[in-house]
Amino acid sequence: MSALIALEAEVRRVVLAASSLQEAFGTPVRLMGADETRAAFPFLRLDRHEIRPEAPAAGALIEHRLSVEVYSRSGGREEANRLVSLVGETLRTADISPDGLKIVLFYPVYSDVFLRSDGTTFRGLIRLRALSEVLG
Repeated sequence: MSALIALEAEVRRVVLAASSLQEAFGTPVRLMGADETRAAFPFLRLDRHEIRPEAPAAGALIEHRLSVEVYSRSGGREEANRLVSLVGETLRTADISPDGLKIVLFYPVYSDVFLRSDGTTFRGLIRLRALSEVLG
């Protein structure tokens, strides 16, 4: 399994299992794929995941950059900010242990909330950074 797929699968597992996120995003958590366009609000989307190097060898360190989006329509900017903080804190404090990788660092580096052009939907963005080591 590639490092990219392994970490994404682990992030999905953590998000879907977190009771705090189930309270906020429904049970099961509304976690959409990049190609899915419709969901009840609020919902989450794993948007982007980049790794370097792209083909790591055993023992190599990999830098991951992940983006998670939060979409909300009720509660305005305050609610969107609350949801972004909740997701960021849940991921920051989670025990992340993907198959074939040892996580060295995993933390949010940036978050913000934007009003979309429809005037009713808020898009929250959380960027995460991870360093992992490929297990031998």
